[in-house]
Amino acid sequence: MSQLKPVLVFFLLALCACTAVSKPLLTPINKGAASTALYTAPLSAGRPLVLDLSAPAVTTPCSSGTTTTVTLSANTTDGANPLSPVSFAATATCAAAPAGAAGVAGLGRSSASFPAQVASTQKVANSFALCLPSDGKTGSSGNGVGAAIFGGGPFYLAPPADREAITTLLSNPVPLRQPFAGNPGYFVTATGGIAIDGSVAAPGPLVVGLSTTVTYTQLRADVYRLVIAAFDRALGQTAKVSAVSPFELCYDSSKLGSSLSGYFVPQVDVLLEGGTNLTVVGGNSMAQVNSGTACFAFLKAASSTGPAVLIGGFQLENKLVVLDNAKQQLSFTGYLPARGFSCSNFNFTRAG
Repeated sequence: MSQLKPVLVFFLLALCACTAVSKPLLTPINKGAASTALYTAPLSAGRPLVLDLSAPAVTTPCSSGTTTTVTLSANTTDGANPLSPVSFAATATCAAAPAGAAGVAGLGRSSASFPAQVASTQKVANSFALCLPSDGKTGSSGNGVGAAIFGGGPFYLAPPADREAITTLLSNPVPLRQPFAGNPGYFVTATGGIAIDGSVAAPGPLVVGLSTTVTYTQLRADVYRLVIAAFDRALGQTAKVSAVSPFELCYDSSKLGSSLSGYFVPQVDVLLEGGTNLTVVGGNSMAQVNSGTACFAFLKAASSTGPAVLIGGFQLENKLVVLDNAKQQLSFTGYLPARGFSCSNFNFTRAG
C-alpha cells in the first residue's frame, strides 16, 4: 500500500498542473505621431512593436539568417487590471523595423503570428481583442493609449469598477472570409453594401478588410464615388468648405453640432454578412484637420486589386474589436464614447 503513495502524489500533482487555468496577456497600445499614426505595443523588453493586422509573423532586425528567437513580454490579466509580468520566447522573421519601432507584431491569420504564438506558449485561446486609442486631436476622445488582450476573456474599462465588461456589448459574430489566396489579413463580406443615412449607397456584396497600418478607410474607386456622392447629398451644402488634402468633403465644424457620438453627420453603415452592421458615426467618420474644419475621413484607394473596402485605424478607434482565429469570427462594439467609455480608460494599475 505504501508503494502506491508516490504514484498517487504524482497523479495529484499532474492533475493540479493540468487543471491550472492560464491567463490571457495584456499590453498597452500607443498611437504614434500624426505623420504615421501607427499603433504600437511595448512587447520587446519595453520597446515598441508595430501592431499589424495584415502581417503573418513577428519581425525584428537580424544580423544573419531568416529567423531568430526573441523574448517578448506582457502582463497576465483578469480583463480589468494587469496581474503579473510574463516573458516568453517567440520565433521572429528577420526584417527591417519600421521607423521608431523595434519590429512588428504580426497579428494576421498565421501560425507564426503574435496571437498564435501567445496561444501556443501560454495555453490560451487563439483570440485577441483590440481597443485602439484616439489621440484626442482628431475629433474622438482619448489620450493616445489603448489596450489589447490576447487569449480571450472579458475586457473592462474604468471607471467605475461596477461596470459590466464591454465584451457584453459585442455584436453578433461575423464569419471571416479569405477572398485573397495567401493573404493573412482579416476579411469579411458586406453582403448589403454600404448605406449612408439609412439608404444603400454602394450595393453589395463587397469584400471588407481591416487594417491597423492604414490610417483612414480606403474605398475602391467605384465604391468611393458612390459613397462620397451619397454623403454629400445627405449632409447638404450649408456647412461645406474647401477641401483639405487628402480629403474631398470638408465642413465648418462649428456648424455641424455634436454629441457623445461626435459630429451630427450622416451615419455610415457597412452592412455585413448575417445582418450585423459596422456603424461609423461622426466620432469615427470626421477627422478634425484644424480648429474650424472637419473632413469626411474616407479616401479613394490607389489600387483596384485589393478589397473594395479597407477599414482604417481611425474608423476602428474607440471600438472594441475581437478577432477569434479559432472560430474564424469577427465581433465588435459600437462607438464607445457614445456610452461614456473610451479605449483610454483601461486601468493599468496592477491588481494587488
